[in-house]
Amino acid sequence: MYASSTAAMSELVFYVNGKKIVEKNPSPTTLLADVLRYKLKLTGTKVSCGEGGCGSCTVMVSWFDRSTSKILHYSVNACIVPICLLHGLAVTTVEAVGSTKTRLHELQERLVSGHGIQCGFCTPGMVMSMYALLRSNPVPTELQIEHALKGNLCRCTGYRPILDAFRSFSKDSGCPMGDRCCRNKDKKNSSDVVENCNENKNESDMGKQELIFPSELQLSDVYDQQTLEFKSDEVTWLRPVCLKDLLLLKKQHPEALLAAGGTNVAFYLRNASREKPLVIIATTHITELRSFEENEDGFLVGAMTSMTLLENKLMSLIDKHSETKTRLYHSLLDALCLFGSPQIRNRATIGGSLATASRLADVNVLLLAAGSHVKIASTDGEREVKIHDFFTGKSTTCLKPNEVITDVLLPFSTQDEYCGFYKQSPRKDLTLADVNAGLLMEFEAKNSSTVKNAFFAFGGLSSMLAVAKKSSSFVIGRKLDGSLLNELMLSLANELDQFVSGDDAKSFKVAVAQGFMFKFFLKISHQRFPKLEFLRLFKEEERYLLSSQADLQQKHSGVQVYDIITNQSETDSVGQPVPHRYAKQCATGEAVFIDDILPSQGELYLTLVTSTKASAKILKIDPSKALAMKGVVGFLDHTSIISSNKTGLYLDEEIFATEKVDFVGQTIGAVVAESHEIARKAARAVVIEYEELQPITTIEDAISHNSFHSWPGDMGAINYGNVSKAFGSCDHVIEGELKVGSQEHFYMETNSVRVVPKGEDGEMDVYCGTQYGAGLQNLVASTLNVPCNKIYVHTKRMGGSFGGKEFRSYLITLPSALAAHKFNRPVRCALERRQDMQITGYRRAYLAKFKVGFNNNGKVMALDLDMYSNDGFHPEYSAGFMGQSLFYSDNCYAIPNIYVRGHLCKTNLPPTAAMRGAGVPQGLVICEYWMTRVAEFLKRPQHKIREVNMYRGGDVTFISVPIEDSMTRCFDEVLKQSNYEQALVNIENFNQQSAFLKKGIAVTPVKFSPGLPPSWCMAGAIVNVYLDGSVLLYHGGVESGQGLHTKMIQIASRVFDLSIDKIHISETSTGVIPNSVTTGGSSGTDLNGGAVLDACNQLMARLKPIKDSNPNGKWEDWVKTANEQKINLSASGYYSHAYKEDFDWKTGKGRPYSYYTYGSAVTQVEIDCLSGSYVILKVDIVMDVGKSLNPAIDVGQIEGAFVMGTGLYALEEHLFGANGHLETSGAGKYHIPTISSIPLEMNVSLLKDCGNPQAVYSSKGIGEPPLLLSNSVFFAIENAVIAARRQAGLSPDFAFNSPATTKQIQSACGLGPQHLLKSLVT
Repeated sequence: MYASSTAAMSELVFYVNGKKIVEKNPSPTTLLADVLRYKLKLTGTKVSCGEGGCGSCTVMVSWFDRSTSKILHYSVNACIVPICLLHGLAVTTVEAVGSTKTRLHELQERLVSGHGIQCGFCTPGMVMSMYALLRSNPVPTELQIEHALKGNLCRCTGYRPILDAFRSFSKDSGCPMGDRCCRNKDKKNSSDVVENCNENKNESDMGKQELIFPSELQLSDVYDQQTLEFKSDEVTWLRPVCLKDLLLLKKQHPEALLAAGGTNVAFYLRNASREKPLVIIATTHITELRSFEENEDGFLVGAMTSMTLLENKLMSLIDKHSETKTRLYHSLLDALCLFGSPQIRNRATIGGSLATASRLADVNVLLLAAGSHVKIASTDGEREVKIHDFFTGKSTTCLKPNEVITDVLLPFSTQDEYCGFYKQSPRKDLTLADVNAGLLMEFEAKNSSTVKNAFFAFGGLSSMLAVAKKSSSFVIGRKLDGSLLNELMLSLANELDQFVSGDDAKSFKVAVAQGFMFKFFLKISHQRFPKLEFLRLFKEEERYLLSSQADLQQKHSGVQVYDIITNQSETDSVGQPVPHRYAKQCATGEAVFIDDILPSQGELYLTLVTSTKASAKILKIDPSKALAMKGVVGFLDHTSIISSNKTGLYLDEEIFATEKVDFVGQTIGAVVAESHEIARKAARAVVIEYEELQPITTIEDAISHNSFHSWPGDMGAINYGNVSKAFGSCDHVIEGELKVGSQEHFYMETNSVRVVPKGEDGEMDVYCGTQYGAGLQNLVASTLNVPCNKIYVHTKRMGGSFGGKEFRSYLITLPSALAAHKFNRPVRCALERRQDMQITGYRRAYLAKFKVGFNNNGKVMALDLDMYSNDGFHPEYSAGFMGQSLFYSDNCYAIPNIYVRGHLCKTNLPPTAAMRGAGVPQGLVICEYWMTRVAEFLKRPQHKIREVNMYRGGDVTFISVPIEDSMTRCFDEVLKQSNYEQALVNIENFNQQSAFLKKGIAVTPVKFSPGLPPSWCMAGAIVNVYLDGSVLLYHGGVESGQGLHTKMIQIASRVFDLSIDKIHISETSTGVIPNSVTTGGSSGTDLNGGAVLDACNQLMARLKPIKDSNPNGKWEDWVKTANEQKINLSASGYYSHAYKEDFDWKTGKGRPYSYYTYGSAVTQVEIDCLSGSYVILKVDIVMDVGKSLNPAIDVGQIEGAFVMGTGLYALEEHLFGANGHLETSGAGKYHIPTISSIPLEMNVSLLKDCGNPQAVYSSKGIGEPPLLLSNSVFFAIENAVIAARRQAGLSPDFAFNSPATTKQIQSACGLGPQHLLKSLVT
C-alpha cells in the first residue's frame, strides 16, 4: 500500500497535558475532540457547532520547530482536527491550565473576578484561546487580545466582561494598582505593590504554572521522520515525510485528498455517502513544502505554510522592504485579517486555499489579481503555471490527479503597481464573503497617470472566481481621472451583471463590487497623486476609505455604573457584585454539562431519524441497512410506543410520525447504538420513501391559503377606545407594514439528555438541560405509562437556553426514555448543531400591517394593527406569545384608542419555540417602527415624538397595569448620559459633509413585565442545614447562566447572615422540588427567591430562641444546639405571587402583569453606504432593576441581552427555503454577533433610588427587558440610511425590515454609480 521504501508506522504518538498517548491503528475518522472527551474523559473541551465555527472546542497544540529551535504554540478547533494529524505534537486542554483542586491560572482568576462567565459553556474555549496567545506572546497588545478571541462565540455575556478581564494582560493596560503602581514609586519603596503589577503577573507569576513541553518531542526528531499508515474500513491515512514519497503516493492514489492544515478534512470524514474507500495523504511533515525563499521576483512560499505563519512572514518583509515593493503584502495582510478565525488560520495553508479553488476564498482572489505563480510537481516532473491559468472552473484547477502544489510565488510590487483587497460579508469575523475582490492597476512610468495594466478579480458573484476582463482591458491606456472612473463604473456594472444572473442578491453584489472599485480608485489617486484631488472627501470619510482592514480594527470599551451597599454585614452578600457561584468550575472546565457526564458501562447512544420533506405521506421506513451495521443495537419508530404516541404542549404532536410528515425535521424514528458516531452514521442509512405534498412555508402563503391556527377562547384581539371615531378626528393618518425576521436561540450547548433506568419498579433518572423539569417529567411518565413519582428529572446547569429548552426538550427525551426502557440500559442523546437548529424551534417571524392616526403636535390618537406570526405546523404556545405581542403593541406610549389583532399562521415549518422576550421583541419593534414613521412624516426629532407620547408615572396602560415614574427617569437619564442633543447635532454635521459614510442615532424606551401566566406564579424550595453549619439549598428554578443559583445563595446568606461559601446548590430535581414551573419570563428570581426566603425565614424562626440565649455564639454553635434540642434543620419554603388577576380577552378588562422593568437606550452607528457594513459606535443604557440583588450579574444580563437583540434586529438571518429546509443552518451560515459586532463603547447604568415591593428584597426581573432595547440599533441604522437617501434625492418612503442586514442597508442607501460620481470635482 505504501509507496515509500521506509516501513510505515501504524502507531500514533502524541501528548495530552504532558501525558504520552499511544494509539495503535487509530481510526482515521476519529477527531481530536472525540478522543479528549470520550476516551481521555477530558470533558472541559466542549463541542458546540462541530464545524470549527464557534471556538468552544479550542485547545492548544504545541510543536518544536527545528528550523528555529523554538517551541510554537497555537490554538486549534479540536472538533475538526483529525487525530492522525497529531503525531509528535503536544496538546494542552483547559484541565492543564488551572484547577479548583490546586490553583486557578491567573487568566482564569481574572475571568472569574471580571464577571466574564455566565452559562460557562464557551468559557474553556475562551480560556484556551487566550492561554495560547499568552504562551506565544506574554504581553500582547489589546488589539492582539481581541484578535485572538475572534474565533470564539459567546451567546450570554455580550463579550465586554471577557475582553475587560483579558485585556488586563495587555501591555497597553494600566496596572490594577493605579497610582500606587510600583513603576510610579522609588524602587526602594515599591515592594508593597510590586506583586500586583501586570508586568510581573504576566511574566513571572504565571510562568510558574505553565505545563512543560515534553522533552521527548524537543530532544528527538524521531516522530518527525516516521512515515505513517492508518486504516479503517472506509479511510486510509498516509503520511510521508519527503516530497519524493508524497509524489509516489499521489501517483499510486490519484484520487487521494491531501491534508495539510486539515481544516476541511473533518467534513469529508463525516460524509457517509462514499462509493469507495477514501485515501488521505497528510503533507504536514514534508519539509520541502515548508520552505521560504526570497528572490528578485518576490517571495516563494511553501504550500504547507499556514496563514498565521504567512502573516508573520509578510510583516517581516514589510519591515524589511519599501512600501512600494510590498504593496501586495499589505493587501494580503488585509485578506488574512478577515480570513476565518485565529484557530483556522493557525492550521489552514496557502496551498490548501488554492487547491480548493473556492470562489469565496479571500486569499485566492487577491493572488489571482496579483498574477502569482504556482509551482506544481509530480513523478513526471515539475512545472510552473500562472495563477490565471491555475483556476479553470467551479472549484476546479489545472492540477492533474497525480500533481501537488509545492510553492506559491508572491510577487513584489513595482513602483508603479497598486493592488487592493476588499471584502463584504454578513458579519466581520468567522464568515465567508458575500463579495470579495482583488484589484490591481499598473501605470506607465513614474508620475504617469496612464494605466499600463489592470486586473480585476471578484469572488462571490458566480460559481467560480470572476475576472472582469472587459473592464480590466478598458482602463489600459486611459488616464486616471474622473472621466475614467465614470466610464469604468458603467463598464463594470454591465460586465458583472452577467456573472450574477439569477442571483436574488444580484443588484446588491454588483453595487458592492462597484463600491470596491470606487475605494480602490480613490486609494490609488491618493497614493500616487496626493495633490490630484478630484474627489471631495470629509476627513473622517477619507480615513475610512483609505485605511487598510488591519488599520480599521478598533478596541472596545465600556463603563458600568451601579451602587454597592456598604452599610451591611460582611457576610450579607445581597446587593454585592459577587461573581457567578460556579464561575471557577466553568473556567477550569470542571463544570459538568449533560454530555460531560461520564458514561456507565453498557451505555447506549441515540440519534433521531427525521423527515427531509416539509409535507409528505410516508410510504416506507426501512432501517435494515442501519441495523446491519456493527455496533447498532436497535431502531425505534411508532411501533415501539408503549402507551400513547401523542405528545407536545397540547398533545397534538407525535413522538414518531406514523403516516405523514408535516415539516422538515419531524421525528420518524431513532437509531440506538454503542457510540455517538455509530448512531449518527446509522441514522443516515435509514431509508424513508415519501409521496410529496405541496408545503406552505411563508406568512404570505398562509394568508393566501387561509391557513391559521385557532385561538383558544376569546383570545386574539384587543379593542380599546374607539379607533374608527378617532381616525376621523386625527390631523394625519398613515399606513404601512413591517417584517420582522425569525431568530435561532444558538445556545452554546445543544439539546442533550441522558436517561438511566434504575433497574426496578420502572424508576428512571433523566438528566436533561431543560427549563421545565416538571413538564418533562409528566411527558416521560405518560410515554412510559408509569406514575410521575418514578421519574426523576435532574438539571445541574445548562449551556444557555433562552427559551429554547423550555418545552421542546421532549423531542430527544421521550425517544431516549423509550430506548432506555426497551434495552434496560442508560441512553444518551446529544443533538448535533445543524439538527438542533432544524428541529427544536426558534423565534417567530412576523408581518405587521398598521394604520396610525396622529395630530400635528405628534400625539398619536389611534392605532389599528394586524400582526401575523409564522408559527410552524404546531402551535407551541403561539397564542400566549402573540398575546404578549398584543399587550406590548403600545410599548411605552399612551395611545387612547387601540385595536390590535393577532393571526397565527399555520405553515409546514418546524414548530416555533419560546425565546427570550416571548413575542414582546416583535411587538415592540413594530410599535417603534410606526412611531418613527410618525416622526419622519412630521419632520420632527424622533426623541421628541417619543417624549410627547410616553406614559407618565401614575398612568395606567390600556391593559390596566400602572406605570412608575422610573420609566421617564430612565429616558431622561439616558438622554443626559449620552449627551443626546449634542450627539444629534454632531451627527447632522457629519452627514452633511460625508458622502459615503453616514451616522445615525436613536433612543428607544422599554417596559417589560417579568412573569409567567398567573396560574404559574408559584415556586418551592427546600433548605437543609447540616451539623457542620453548611447549607444545602434546593429550589425549582434551573441555572442557565443567568445567575439564578448565585442570587438564591445570596438571599440565603442575608437571612442566615452567613458567608456564601457555606451555602451550596447541587442541582434542580423533580425528586426534591415537585411540580415546579418553567424557569422563564425573567421570573426565576422573583418566584424561587420568594420560596428560598420563606424556607430560610422558617429556619431562622426556629433558631431565634437559641440565638437569643447565646447572642455571642457562632452559626455552627446555634446549629449544633438546635440539633441537640431536636429542632428540625430542614425547611420547605413556598411562594405564590400575591397578584392573581388575569386579563379577560372577551371584555378587555383585567391586569395580566404585576409590575414592569424599565429601561432606555441611545445607540449611535456609522454605516458604509457603499457596502452596507456598519459599526455600532456607542450605546448608552439606563435600566431600572429595582434594588439589585447582584449588580454585576444584572449588568451582565443587560449587556448580553442587548447584544443578542442586536443579532435579532441587525444581523441574524434565519431563513427557510420553499422546501422547508433551514438554509442558514450551522455556525458557518447562521451568524450570531462576534466580538467585532458589539458596540465600540457600551455604557450601562443602573437607575438609582428604585425599588419594587412586589419582589424579593425590592429587586426586579432582568433577563429579557434589555434585549428589547437593542431595537435602538435597528432604528439608528435606519436613521443613517434615511440620511443617505436624503442626500441621494431618494424617496423617504422605503421598505426597511428587521433584521437590518448589510444587504438591506446597502440597497436602501441607493448609492449607485450615479450618486458616487456626484462627488467628483469638476
